[in-house]
Amino acid sequence: MATRSRSPSRRNLPTDIPPPQDRGLVGALTTATLALVVALAGCAAPLPYRPARQPFGATISADVRVSDDRLRVEIDSEGYRVERAVLVRDGDMEVAPEALVPPTAAPAGGLSVGLGVGAGGWGSGGSYSVGTGIGIGLGGPRPEGATFAVFRLDEAGAPPWRLRVKVVGVEAVDIVLDPAKSDRP
Repeated sequence: MATRSRSPSRRNLPTDIPPPQDRGLVGALTTATLALVVALAGCAAPLPYRPARQPFGATISADVRVSDDRLRVEIDSEGYRVERAVLVRDGDMEVAPEALVPPTAAPAGGLSVGLGVGAGGWGSGGSYSVGTGIGIGLGGPRPEGATFAVFRLDEAGAPPWRLRVKVVGVEAVDIVLDPAKSDRP
């Protein structure tokens, strides 16, 4: 008895491959998506001013803006709480900020612990199930964004400014803020 073999032309071929004329559109969409991802990843870069030596345990960076009679310093501490931020002038005289504005809290996420009880079965009348559970989120909301320190410009003096930042659990660092040496427009 002879067996019939299937011919290769009868295999199931995918039907969702776009015709050659539509591949240009798919390629363009892929390129646009990749460009968007790269652009958004660039937003996560540290601020332009950094200490000469980063402290162990955190990366700290800063940026500065002058507006009217105020010096506004943005401090990125990777979500760690900034305990203290002061400007240090000649002779180690410290200038305290008018305001130290912490970042806003983001919704908590990540790890949670749950406990559940359940039962199930079936009988002549059909199936049945019963369940209950308790969920416990671990950790609180994590700060998202930067801390802002606002100084009076007349007290801060002329640039360059030396910013001393103390973050919880990390040694204090000095960051030189010199707009003249910035690569920013």
